[in-house]
Amino acid sequence: MSKQVAVIGCGIFGAMAALRLAAGGARVTIFEQQAKPLRGASYNNQNRLHLGFHYPRDDETARQSMRGFQRFREAFSPCILDNFPNAYFVASEGSLVNGEQYLAFCQRMGLRHELIDLARFEPRVQGVDLGVLCDEVVYDSAVLGGLVMQKLASAGIQPRFSAAVRGIERHGARFRLQLADRSSGDFDAVINCTYANVNSLTEQLGHQVAEYQYEYTMVPVIEWAHAPVGVSIMDGPFMTVLPFGLTGRYLLYHVAHSVVAEHVGRHMPASWADAATSPARGIDGAALFERIRKACSRFVPALAEARLSGFLEGPRMVLAHRHDTDARPSIIRQLEPGYMTVFTGKIDHCVWVADEIASTLLDGELATMQ
Repeated sequence: MSKQVAVIGCGIFGAMAALRLAAGGARVTIFEQQAKPLRGASYNNQNRLHLGFHYPRDDETARQSMRGFQRFREAFSPCILDNFPNAYFVASEGSLVNGEQYLAFCQRMGLRHELIDLARFEPRVQGVDLGVLCDEVVYDSAVLGGLVMQKLASAGIQPRFSAAVRGIERHGARFRLQLADRSSGDFDAVINCTYANVNSLTEQLGHQVAEYQYEYTMVPVIEWAHAPVGVSIMDGPFMTVLPFGLTGRYLLYHVAHSVVAEHVGRHMPASWADAATSPARGIDGAALFERIRKACSRFVPALAEARLSGFLEGPRMVLAHRHDTDARPSIIRQLEPGYMTVFTGKIDHCVWVADEIASTLLDGELATMQ
């Protein structure tokens, strides 16, 4: 008899895990508290598909990004924006790696790159010692959500939206979930892909949980009269500007200003989950944008012409106490037979993470997902 599996969370990691499990013969039910897929962390980020260039201080995060990049790009090609110059620059002052170290990292990882003639790159970038063009691309979250729903439908999976899981308990050798107004059926296995709330359910099963660093971010969506281009300044409290998927707009991020609240602990502050009480409610958006624009214009003067269109905002979580490496790995844990958690790093990690979940749960008997 095929295993009955509950996947909690219909972000990209939960959706991909569900697809791989179904391809391997499991009967899968997805529970998602939002009304649509990919409305949490899968949406509220920079939409970058990483190849590893952003992590010169952590080889493992770079390797994980390289591992899933091409398969993700092929599986979801209609949501990809490519064929634009996407560049990383090393700041002349304040960077935690210098140009020589950055190039050594690229060579060590086998990352294909092209050195930039700083005098000819558009838009003009200043205050940097080195620049490289890379093959990284961006994706459109809204289009990706539609593609995910198509793949789930083709696999016979109908997610249960607006279905927040409040509790979990063992029921004999199986697991039972508690929703806001009712109990679920029983499942042979549960995959916890709830991202910022991963610890709350895990604790209910009696497992020890780790501290994480929770960050609430506000990322300006901007109008900027420039052909698609990506600029990231390494490696420290600097900036990134990237196309906002296929929308014709941009996302403008600054490490020192876009994170408006931080908390280290086992749980995200409850107030962050409610728009009425989130840290963003006390922020003057226009003033925040001016600070970000000013700081980013230090490197890309043409950004002084950018205009605010809105914000992406929401919580994210990273490993605590990793400032020395800035590590952003994805981590899969099987805490007991049938119960697995996913700590997510980068979006394109979801392909190999789903493979490993299915391999662990289905004894390696995988079918090929089309």
